[in-house]
Amino acid sequence: MICISELRGLQLLQSKHPELVVLALSVADEKAAIAAVLKRNKLEALHVAIGKEWQGKFGLGEAIPATVVVENGRVRVVHQGVLFDPVAQLQADLAAIHSGAAASSRSQ
Repeated sequence: MICISELRGLQLLQSKHPELVVLALSVADEKAAIAAVLKRNKLEALHVAIGKEWQGKFGLGEAIPATVVVENGRVRVVHQGVLFDPVAQLQADLAAIHSGAAASSRSQ
């Protein structure tokens, strides 16, 4: 199941970057089933939010999965579709965001 491997990557990212809050969102309102999947796959370290309203809060379409990088209350990156290596892809996103912020502050 692709989403399980992606969730494992998100959990690994959280463990590598304790300064981040990695939040897994589910639009399916099936709390017991989601909790069982997380437990069965040893994904209990993930922070999870459940409900369709999250799609609207982040301006996401119906396509899932979607991965959103939020920094300081701002949506910085949105990935629509599966991240086959979420750790590498999201670390690259963070590096690009931070190198851009550093370049911006140096030019001022």
